[in-house]
Amino acid sequence: MINEQKLQLVKRLGIGAAVVLLLLTGLLVGLRLGKPAKVSQKQVPAKVISTSSLSTGNVTHFLTEYYTKKELSENRNRYKNLMTDEMYREAVATENQPVNQAYKGYIINQVYQKATIYLDETDLTALCVVHYTNTQRSSLQSSVGELKDQENTDTILLSYTKQGKKLLVNNIQNVAFSEPIDADNQNAYPESTSASSSSNTLGTKPNDKVEITGSGVTQASSTEKGDNP
Repeated sequence: MINEQKLQLVKRLGIGAAVVLLLLTGLLVGLRLGKPAKVSQKQVPAKVISTSSLSTGNVTHFLTEYYTKKELSENRNRYKNLMTDEMYREAVATENQPVNQAYKGYIINQVYQKATIYLDETDLTALCVVHYTNTQRSSLQSSVGELKDQENTDTILLSYTKQGKKLLVNNIQNVAFSEPIDADNQNAYPESTSASSSSNTLGTKPNDKVEITGSGVTQASSTEKGDNP
């Protein structure tokens, strides 16, 4: 009789343990199914503009910082680190010239748009045909009659120098071609084209004359603001 009671007790304990086990199993399965799947997020590396080699990327970066400004000299803190100390001093001195200061406030909201860039990686120079827009005002006290989004074009020759691991602009020359650039042959400078420099309000470093030759030219491209190198 005692053995019969013990047997019944063991059976009940076994059934109870099985029920508990089933409940625990169901709970674990439910937790796993309800847990959101982990989404693999691949980190996209930020695009970095190389500062150690001459490319359309770093030239475009300089042109963007140099030409884009609310008014004369507002962008000094942006282009300063892209120039040698000597070039920066000369750019500031040019901006401070009376002829340029006289127009301060009359030419505003200047924005770099695009440029056609001819690289000479051997001599570390870049010939740039730059397109930009600005707003031209006739009065400092009123916006009446102001001309917005006026299109302008500059042709400049940038000369670079290496300082440590960086390429910095150490000369800017305004260029006026005596003959037009051949649109069908953009991979070379015009052969032996003599160009006279002219001053403007952009902080350039004018020389008496710049000689453009075709040696060492390896690339020509057109870049717009926001383009990647």
